[in-house]
Amino acid sequence: MIKATKALVIAGALALGAPAFAAAPAPAYVQFSGAAKGALYWPDAAKYPSPHVGVIAMHRNSNFLSHISTKELPARGFVVLGMNPRCDNNEAACAPWENNALDVKQGVNYLRSQPGITKVVLLGHSGGGPTMTFYQAVAEKGVAFCQQPGKLIRCSSALAGLPRADGVILMDAHPGNGINAVRSLSANVTNDPAVLNQSRQPSTNPQLDPFDARNGYLPGGLARYSDAFKDRYFKAQSERMNYLISQALARLDEIEASGSGDAPFIVPLGDNARLSQIDLSIHHSTLLPRKLVKNDGTVEDRFPVESVRVASLAPGDEKGFGSTMFLTVKSFLSVRAVRSSDSMDGIAWCSSNNSTPCNLQQMTIPLLVTAMGGHYFIRDAEQYFDMAASPDKDFYVIEGATHGGTECTACETTPRQYSNATKNLFDLMQHWMEARF
Repeated sequence: MIKATKALVIAGALALGAPAFAAAPAPAYVQFSGAAKGALYWPDAAKYPSPHVGVIAMHRNSNFLSHISTKELPARGFVVLGMNPRCDNNEAACAPWENNALDVKQGVNYLRSQPGITKVVLLGHSGGGPTMTFYQAVAEKGVAFCQQPGKLIRCSSALAGLPRADGVILMDAHPGNGINAVRSLSANVTNDPAVLNQSRQPSTNPQLDPFDARNGYLPGGLARYSDAFKDRYFKAQSERMNYLISQALARLDEIEASGSGDAPFIVPLGDNARLSQIDLSIHHSTLLPRKLVKNDGTVEDRFPVESVRVASLAPGDEKGFGSTMFLTVKSFLSVRAVRSSDSMDGIAWCSSNNSTPCNLQQMTIPLLVTAMGGHYFIRDAEQYFDMAASPDKDFYVIEGATHGGTECTACETTPRQYSNATKNLFDLMQHWMEARF
């Protein structure tokens, strides 16, 4: 039900129309050390002569030099640095992943050196969520946080003394690559030892095949698995992940004893079995009343806020090496692994540094959490908000937005039903930053 309708969240509202992009100056390329790189975007000086807030957008390994924020935020008066880390398009190149924090550090220092910039905000989109929250957690708590016993990979002492940012915005951030990985593992692989050690083809258990109609599969988002199947499946995903972790840790001991640096680590059928992409009832909504930014720009306290996503996973290669992850031992342990007893509700959040929920418990700076209503991270984002230690925190769901922050046309029941998704998202960010900085 809808509990209340609030005033427009967006300063200026829809009457102002979309921001003008034409007058913005061309971005400046910035080469950082360690193969990190960036593109610096300034707003139109005639319209915004004295910008004082700089925003850094960076992912784990994706190209963010022209991220959507590099267009939308300068049009609203903010300086934006789109960055690519040292593992640009190759996460094994920066194993352990924790060293990405050194690239964020370069970006923070660079923005603070720009004329007029007095505040720096970290924008964590998708895999940028664990990246940016990890940085800020270490900046506030020191390396003792990321070197705790129980971490699958402990960070280097080179991360000591990271300069703090002033705020963090999460844009449909995911909970962590390892958490995504355990939820996406095919739970029905039965012969990982032979695959890992003898390069055998995977064998599968049909009783745990999510694409078998006998287990509840129907195409087109109509699948509805029984509670018993989901319970078996989520536990089997965790069991498989825990086995892979044990194998990787054993190999890590061998690597460190021999001084060989790293070694290949192959995970077949590793990214093609997330049940929430097939059964749309899983993680479908918030558990409490939350703020929904509707397409007209108004904000409702709604219970529950529901995802309008469509099914995004179809049967793949269940017999061979489909969805294989070609990793290294260190990249697997630092990026793709997390301990758990149940892939949905039994995650050991702090067993990995690549964990948005764990990192948020260490941060105290202002935090804005946004979830995209056309994707499957709404419930995850609600958990971030609840777990975050920041005293100044807020949470909004953007109606009908894709994971990338655009209009989800596939989710619409009428044309242009979610046509203002991008505008509403970035107007919200503008309003939130202007109110604090």
